[in-house]
Amino acid sequence: MKKTFLAALAALALTAAAACAATVGNFTARDLEGKTYTQELLGGAKLTVFNAWGTFCPPCLREMPDLGKLAEELKPEGVQIVGLLCDWFDRRGGESPAQIEKAKKIAAKTGATYLHLLLDEELLKYLGSFNAIPQTFFVAKNGEIVGAVTGAQSGDAWRKTIRDVLAKLDR
Repeated sequence: MKKTFLAALAALALTAAAACAATVGNFTARDLEGKTYTQELLGGAKLTVFNAWGTFCPPCLREMPDLGKLAEELKPEGVQIVGLLCDWFDRRGGESPAQIEKAKKIAAKTGATYLHLLLDEELLKYLGSFNAIPQTFFVAKNGEIVGAVTGAQSGDAWRKTIRDVLAKLDR
């Protein structure tokens, strides 16, 4: 699985266009502390904002404080933000405790105290290929992928984008 995951990440870098599946199905993923989550996570909010990021990515790190604030601000509106850490493995494709610890420190320092999952093959099969991070996917409570954004945004831009997606869900 580790080698396959590395191949999948290599494919991410080579894929020219973003493409995603229509829905997020059954998955199991671990957070930075090792706790396991499943697709039932989606049922806890009207809209889940999956934000794929890496510890090496300056645009990702710049937007994390705003996403941290928005996670709290938009929670009453039924929004949950979930980070997807891309670079949690070592050179051999195994889990890197040092990388995960680095991610924990970054999340704490930036105020991005929302849930962060380790992006793995299982989630990638639903989210599809993307060639840049940050990459953000909007997933409705029923698992339907209702939008995606490539690149970082300011807090105000994210607020507008997320509320626009919420408005579409209400139609």
